[in-house]
Amino acid sequence: MLRSFDNVESFNLKTTYDVVICGGGLAGMTLARQLKLEMSDISILVIDRLAKPLPISAFKVGESTVEIGTNYLTETLDLKDYFNQHHMQKLGLRFFLGKSHKPLNERPEIGVASFKLFNSKFTYHMDRGLLENDLREFNLEAGIDLLEHGSVQSINLNDSKDFHSIVCKQLDTKKIHTFKARWVVDAMGRRRFLQKKLGLEKSTFQDRSAVWFRINERVDVSDLVPLTNSQWHNRVPNNIRYYSANHLVGEGYWVWLIPLPSGYTSIGIVTSDRVHNFKEYSTYEKACNWLQKHEPILAEQIKDRQPADFMKMPKYSYSSTQVFSFNRWTCVGEAGAFPDPLYSPGTDMIALGNTLTTELIKLDLSGKLNQKMVDHANRFYLKTNDNVTTSIGGSYQLLGKSPVLFLMQYIWKAMFSWATVTPLIFNSVFLDPDRMEKFDGVLEEFSSLAHQVEQLFKDWSNKPTHRLSFEFIDYLGMLPFVNQFRSNLFFKKTDLQLIDDYIANLKILEELAQVIFLLALEDTMPNKLTMFSEPVWLNAWAISLDVDTWEGNGLFKPKSQPRDLHRVMKPLKDNIQLISNQSVSKSNQKIYAVNTVMA
Repeated sequence: MLRSFDNVESFNLKTTYDVVICGGGLAGMTLARQLKLEMSDISILVIDRLAKPLPISAFKVGESTVEIGTNYLTETLDLKDYFNQHHMQKLGLRFFLGKSHKPLNERPEIGVASFKLFNSKFTYHMDRGLLENDLREFNLEAGIDLLEHGSVQSINLNDSKDFHSIVCKQLDTKKIHTFKARWVVDAMGRRRFLQKKLGLEKSTFQDRSAVWFRINERVDVSDLVPLTNSQWHNRVPNNIRYYSANHLVGEGYWVWLIPLPSGYTSIGIVTSDRVHNFKEYSTYEKACNWLQKHEPILAEQIKDRQPADFMKMPKYSYSSTQVFSFNRWTCVGEAGAFPDPLYSPGTDMIALGNTLTTELIKLDLSGKLNQKMVDHANRFYLKTNDNVTTSIGGSYQLLGKSPVLFLMQYIWKAMFSWATVTPLIFNSVFLDPDRMEKFDGVLEEFSSLAHQVEQLFKDWSNKPTHRLSFEFIDYLGMLPFVNQFRSNLFFKKTDLQLIDDYIANLKILEELAQVIFLLALEDTMPNKLTMFSEPVWLNAWAISLDVDTWEGNGLFKPKSQPRDLHRVMKPLKDNIQLISNQSVSKSNQKIYAVNTVMA
């Protein structure tokens, strides 16, 4: 019999544990499983106010994973077979840009055309209700105690080596229970119990809001384009666009369409409050009217369909000043911080928080925990979260602007993440502050280059003239340098191999930064391209759209020996066209000025 404790006394539930996890959502349940997998003798209690069965499909958002979160769920938690059997393989991220009132087939599209391009390294769409139900069962089978209908009333932290105490109210019986724990984990989501108790809240100053709902039908972007448009359908055959995390992008907003394994479709609206008033879409009726105004083709497709739920989250992003303590408490998942969801980093941050928590508890139980490790864990986790939020935040001012600008910042952000933080996580370097120090120097170079590129994106977005566009970019199939970069993520490597990789990665990002600069000039100031003679090789750390700074900042004095930009530029220029009168010219003219420079 599986032990789900609706009544503490009936099932002889213990009163003292090594770890009490307050909150049984995705973060709490995955942490419990990870702890038990790595320390089989550890005693764990999970307290959650909800009880099985949790609702399927219309339950929680955070339904898509990317590489770090996927690796955590499938490899660290040993759930790969489970995910392949019960959830849905994802065809990457997909974006439809340009004028939202145009037919979808006329909007520039970024996305992958075949599952084969992932080389069996898939990410997933998850049904959160199904997953969290199953995690409860897996954990109970592993000997983890679960108290359902449990509402945490107080957490009393003990500053000495004595155990903490957790007071819990049984919602169905109204009984009060007290548990003692060496470690206590706040996984209670946006309630942020410990963060608020200890005054650790930190604003990200990112004013963005969201609503979402689930429809009990398949809503497929392929159905938004008539079958008579065979060219559009054939470029991503067999209607597999449906399996992507699809994004309809406009000025200051994006709308997601995510398929769920149960056949439901998750639809959400996310906006910058500076551009869109949250009150204009804060109910389902208002959201439908908002879609009719901004994404009318989708609005028509879902007209008269009743949602299974409707949820909203104004000003959703936040951070913290601390999430781990030498005093044996941690905050994981949304109880600690919440990054922007544009590129689906939520499960990534759960993976980081849970793995760092597991490492701290392992060190403590073996008598090896020290303040240096705790400080490192806080610094790495919070810096990663805040960098992700800030970086994605910069994307919102690009939404609805030049399609090529959006394309290049998406490629840059993906490759920058794969080049820097992802290898540290896949190879467990981030768990050891001494190992991390080996990478400080090269990471500083990455950081300074990224600062320059992000400023260029910002300046590019403020330029009024956008002359370039594209019809379709398969970022893995058409851009070999991107696919090769992603493929390198999944190999386990030594620190020396990683250092060599970082040096190679910095070189390709240096090349990419220069190509981005040249495309930005072609898109906004093509007359300036005459200042660059072939072969082009620049100081990537000095790229800027402020012409007056070029000489002074050393743009024409490279920091490295010249290399051929061909491998990065050619696949891009082969698929980007010059726009004439806001439409692709009849001659489908390729980029002429950049071709001249890069011939």
